Amino acid sequence: MNRKYNYTASLVGLIMVMALLGVSFWAFNQIEQSFLVQQKADFQVNLHRLFLVIIATSLLSLSSAFAFVFFIFQNRQHRVKNLINLETQHLLTIQEETNTKLKQANLTLQINEEKLAVTLNSIGDAVMATDSAGRITLLNPLAEQLTGWSLKEAAGLQAEDIFHIVNGNTRLPLTIPIKETLRNGTVQGLDNKHTVLLSRAGKECAIADSCAPIRDREGLIVGAVLVFRNVTRQMEIENGLERTRKELEIIKQSADEARELAESVINTVREPLISLDQDLRVVAVSRSFYEVFKVKPAETMGHLIYDLGNKQWDIPKLRELLETILPQKTSFDNYEVEHNFTTIGKRTMLLNARQIQRASGKDRVILLAIEDITVRREIEIGLETAHEKLKELTAELKRAARVKSEFLANMSHELRTPLNSINGFSEVLFDETFGPLNAKQKSYVNNVLTSGKHLLLLINQILDMAKVEAGKMKLASSSLPIKNILNEILMLVADMVSKKHLILITEIDETLPDIEADELKVKEILYNLLSNAVKFTTEGGKIGMKAKKVDSMIEITVWDTGAGIARENMEKIFEGFFRVDTPYSRVTEGTGLGLPLSRKMVELHGGTLSVESEGLNKGTVVHFTLPIISRMAV
Repeated sequence: MNRKYNYTASLVGLIMVMALLGVSFWAFNQIEQSFLVQQKADFQVNLHRLFLVIIATSLLSLSSAFAFVFFIFQNRQHRVKNLINLETQHLLTIQEETNTKLKQANLTLQINEEKLAVTLNSIGDAVMATDSAGRITLLNPLAEQLTGWSLKEAAGLQAEDIFHIVNGNTRLPLTIPIKETLRNGTVQGLDNKHTVLLSRAGKECAIADSCAPIRDREGLIVGAVLVFRNVTRQMEIENGLERTRKELEIIKQSADEARELAESVINTVREPLISLDQDLRVVAVSRSFYEVFKVKPAETMGHLIYDLGNKQWDIPKLRELLETILPQKTSFDNYEVEHNFTTIGKRTMLLNARQIQRASGKDRVILLAIEDITVRREIEIGLETAHEKLKELTAELKRAARVKSEFLANMSHELRTPLNSINGFSEVLFDETFGPLNAKQKSYVNNVLTSGKHLLLLINQILDMAKVEAGKMKLASSSLPIKNILNEILMLVADMVSKKHLILITEIDETLPDIEADELKVKEILYNLLSNAVKFTTEGGKIGMKAKKVDSMIEITVWDTGAGIARENMEKIFEGFFRVDTPYSRVTEGTGLGLPLSRKMVELHGGTLSVESEGLNKGTVVHFTLPIISRMAV
């Protein structure tokens, strides 16, 4: 029972335990279900938190990465900036050094350009430069003078438009060498014997020298430079030398004949003539010597001259001539000797002596010509006083001529040469070639240039007057269309007429024939007269020109309504440097040589020039004529 009870109790206990276990399992299951639900909720919360942590961590990592990258970028940018600053500083240093070198190079270039400009303006050659198309880029002052074109006017023009050359013999136009130089890149020379340059004003001069190409660093032709000079004077000298050479050839050809004839002259001349050897012994005597001095050949030939006629020829002055003067001078003329000869009495003689070098290998001989001037001397004694005065006057005239020549030579060389330089540099300054000038500086430079040109005109007119008076001015006559010349000069003064608001009246016969005259001289005459008319006529006045054919002459009249000339000054106006004292003369430039020089040149052509005026402020009329066919020797 106890066992059953125990078994039942055990079973009950087991059931209870099982029940408890079931309840426990259920409770545990509930707990487990509840835990799982709670755990799932916690897991989701934790998962959400983990996601947030991950996102936060990612953002933090990304921010750290960005911060790290930004730090690296900033560090590299700073290093790059430092490198750029260092490189920039280096480049600035190089640029500064380069700028310094460029400044030095520019300064050197400027100095070289100034030296080149001074050289071009100072040299005695004319220089013309062009670009590769043959357009003018440079004219130095001498080139401007010879061509008649200023650089300002000529710049950009074709070279052939300002540089006109012709053959001096045929007068046919020549091709300028610049074209050939630009085409072939070769140096081209001019025909120095026949090339004549025609200036803008029609002046002519013979020129020489050549043209060369201008190349760049790569050797390409970028232009040409033509260097030429006025060789008119040189050509005249060469022509003179050629004539002299031909004359010397003729003299040389006849020299032998002359030496052969010399011996026969001694025997045929009427004047007593004696020939001596180097020891002064007689080797030849003319027939007249024996007749005049009453001597015989036997006592003459081979004897010492001093022993002739029983030593009658031992004359102190003859010894002086033969032993002192003649050895030094080789010849002597009109050496006067007085001597009382035993046979013929007192005689006055003129001795003419020559030393003659004979053919090679032979000794020289002395020819002594003796002229008896006893009778002539007696006649001349009465005229001795007048003769002495004439000699003094001649000496004074020679001195005056020499002083005049020296003055003109000094004026030409000492004044004209530096004046050309002054005018050239003044033109360079006025053109502002080397930099701008202010108004006052430009005015002063213009005053210097104007004064220089005026002084140069004065010098040239003085030299022209001297040439005319000395008879050394020659005419280069040619056939001239006088009507065209008149119109050309009228165009030259048109600007002056316009500036003074003058009325210009012309009456030129359309049927005027061509004349034979010197073109440059005719133009100078016309320009002098017309410029005087403009100069001495007040604003609003009138000037005029008439031209017509009268018989074999062309009659030209230039008139004005200006200052006029007082009657007492009518003869003085043709004196050199005379200027009528009027209010106009005090404010106008002039040398006083224009009118007298024009008259001289008109007369040189074979014409006449006269002036008429009714008095002060009543105008002036100038008449002059030129022959249609020249009657003057050229």
